[in-house]
Amino acid sequence: MGYQIKKAAIIGGGGTMGSLCGGIFASAGIPVIFFGLDNKEVEGGVERAVRQVRSDTIRDHIEKKTFEDMKEFLKDCDWVFEAVKEDLSLKKSMFEKIDEYRKKGSIVSTVSSGLSIENLAEERSEDFQRHFAGVHFYNPPGVLLANEIIYHKNAAEEVKNFIYEFCEKKLRRKNVITNDTPAFAGNRIGFQFLNEALIFAETHGLEKTDYLLGAHTGRAMPPLATVDLVGMDVHKAVVDNIYQLTNDRKHDTFKLPGFAQKMFEQNILGRKTKSGLFKRDTENKKFTLNLQNFKYEPHKKVKLDFVEKIKSFIREADYHLAADAIKNNVSEEAKIIRYFILNYISYSFSLIGEATPLEYGIDEIDKVMAHGFSWMPPSAWVDLFGGPKEVIAMMKNKNIDVPETLTSYKEDKICKIPSVTRYLIAK
Repeated sequence: MGYQIKKAAIIGGGGTMGSLCGGIFASAGIPVIFFGLDNKEVEGGVERAVRQVRSDTIRDHIEKKTFEDMKEFLKDCDWVFEAVKEDLSLKKSMFEKIDEYRKKGSIVSTVSSGLSIENLAEERSEDFQRHFAGVHFYNPPGVLLANEIIYHKNAAEEVKNFIYEFCEKKLRRKNVITNDTPAFAGNRIGFQFLNEALIFAETHGLEKTDYLLGAHTGRAMPPLATVDLVGMDVHKAVVDNIYQLTNDRKHDTFKLPGFAQKMFEQNILGRKTKSGLFKRDTENKKFTLNLQNFKYEPHKKVKLDFVEKIKSFIREADYHLAADAIKNNVSEEAKIIRYFILNYISYSFSLIGEATPLEYGIDEIDKVMAHGFSWMPPSAWVDLFGGPKEVIAMMKNKNIDVPETLTSYKEDKICKIPSVTRYLIAK
């Protein structure tokens, strides 16, 4: 059966993720229908989509409807892209309606960031399941191009091939094939790092944690600032789900720290509430949350000579010297940086075969961390540190688990993503 997408439906087009993903379809010249709660919400979704692409032209490709209109108009759509709130029961109830209203043979996908694809479609029709997949765009999709694809176990081969090629060629996504595991690949790895940084900060302080694990360690934004951007409510939902549904060697690091739970309960969620781990006043002065009394104090800058030296090497494009400085400095702070980077490598390689198909090696995980999180891919760190043998020796020296998948690489250079040094930033 040949597939063509002449029109797409965005279920949840009034929400942030739905509207931005819908804008990706519209900017590719595909007519879309934004379905939302009411006209006002959908209008807001259209404006959000326009701002993302910075062009009014996509308005001509977007129709505005409410959920009540799905019965009449969903049959005209070749792709039904679901993007409602990340709630299992809500999504399943929406899929029940979609299954009833859609035309046979239409593609159905969910943008879920970690719910079970099999569970979402377990009560749906055979034709629904044959055409169903997780298509997880990263937020914001106009900037982060990664797209985790998680095929339903009953999906037809021609459907799988079509979804992959359409997303890659028409929507210009960086496709990443993952297995149907909790949080898939990117969020499983990324939120492990973020939550362990929160745990670390409880003892070592917020300012010091973000300073040590800043952009010079291979991420566009320090981890605690990232949590504020994502929102403590979203962070909690992700790590709670992983903690409940997995039991790997890093299981305890997915347990939300007590202070973070308290922040959630007090609606101190980050940028969305203008109060989080950090906040700024009307004069743009930065303040840090005191984790003991939950009052804000003036932000204290941290500065260490060896970290500043790493940044200077990065500014001069001496990336191997920056890596050597991280490897060889004997201070306690350097040991902390090495631990987090080596753990990131170890955990990423340990999920090959579980979160991503074994036959792809580290490549799919590299892609999702680079293009979904804007982080240095784990194998790029292996290359910078001198190759698998050198990294394995470093791990053994620090009693960090050495995944068997890492030992299988014999080459000195294993990262296939070009220009990875762009992820090392001297801020």
